[in-house]
Amino acid sequence: MELIITLHRSMEHLIYLLAALAVVFPLIDTLRKQALGKLSVWSVRAYLVGVTLQLVMGLLQLVMRWSDFGDGLRYRLEHAALMIVAVGIVHMAPRFMRRADAIGSRNTTFMMIASIALIVLGTTLIKSALRG
Repeated sequence: MELIITLHRSMEHLIYLLAALAVVFPLIDTLRKQALGKLSVWSVRAYLVGVTLQLVMGLLQLVMRWSDFGDGLRYRLEHAALMIVAVGIVHMAPRFMRRADAIGSRNTTFMMIASIALIVLGTTLIKSALRG
């Protein structure tokens, strides 16, 4: 269990790196008004896999340590809800990635930005709750 907790905490910076790449490459394609390139597609897919693994580890941690949280359970449930919505948004991106035009790259970029905003909000919420 400690391994899952450590991995979940330490993967935060990797998720932010993958998120930055998943925004930058589709944004470049959007500004050029062209369809998503291979690098953009792969960066979004890597981000999708990363946030999905992070969500699974977080939910596993939440279920396994449910009784340990006490008063902090509310913040952890809010964090989990925000992360589920963020991962849902990321999983909607392939729908737009299939479009072979500039609108698909624009919508993919918007999805990535929205997911990053929710992830930053969720991590800020849980960190401020843990501090007191």
